[in-house]
Amino acid sequence: MKKTLAMVLALAAVGGMVSFTGCGKEKTTVTISGSTSVQPLMEELASAYEEAHGGISIEVNGGGSGVGISDALLGKNDFGMSSRELKPTEVGLTARRLATDGIALVVNQACAIDGVTADEVYNLYANGVPIGSITAGIAREASSGTRGAFDELVKNSEGKDLTELEAFADGTQTQNSTGNVLTQIATKGNTNLLGYVSLGSLDETVKALKYDGVEPTVQNIEAGIYRLSRPFNLVVKSGKTLSREAQAFFDYLFTDEAQEIVESKGYIRVS
Repeated sequence: MKKTLAMVLALAAVGGMVSFTGCGKEKTTVTISGSTSVQPLMEELASAYEEAHGGISIEVNGGGSGVGISDALLGKNDFGMSSRELKPTEVGLTARRLATDGIALVVNQACAIDGVTADEVYNLYANGVPIGSITAGIAREASSGTRGAFDELVKNSEGKDLTELEAFADGTQTQNSTGNVLTQIATKGNTNLLGYVSLGSLDETVKALKYDGVEPTVQNIEAGIYRLSRPFNLVVKSGKTLSREAQAFFDYLFTDEAQEIVESKGYIRVS
């Protein structure tokens, strides 16, 4: 009895890497964290992998790209998810692109506006200048990869982007996940708000806008004419050797089977 208890305690000390099924069999856990934009896609991929491979549990947590990158560097996950490129200051990490995603500008279904320009979007967030009935923008939290990409990509006619701002215009809201942005935009009566989400996260509760006259579609991103697009990256600490199970799942993500799932969810595959 004492030996059995000691074994259980020893397994617990490993940090949750081993769990047990109802039948008493050991189950290895692979932990992934980071971008809430990448999270829904990763959950789909994890589910498909778990169904085909016994003895593994893939835990996918959000928190934002900054969290995924930090967790990878500190060894708190097997690998992280980021919806932006690594910054020059984020050293000691290696990123590999899982997919390419568009950023869609969204409004309430009852909003009459169907398109905006880069200048209009910049001036809404930077200076609070309304776009017709739209009087306020919704931004993501500072650690969000979607926020980082959006701020870099939206430029006015002078070439200035939103990263140069000390603060957004008064009235700009901040939401800490893709789901919260969608919920706020879709709420009845919120026809004065403009937000942005991952193209693959679009649903029928909101309306996507044209950006400089171009619709946010996979075809337009691939053609290079829709300019709001960014990478979905996997982030690993440089020199880290993944566990056998984590490496097997990581490799699976770039197979035809996994990339077909990527494509079916509205993202652009990389292989």
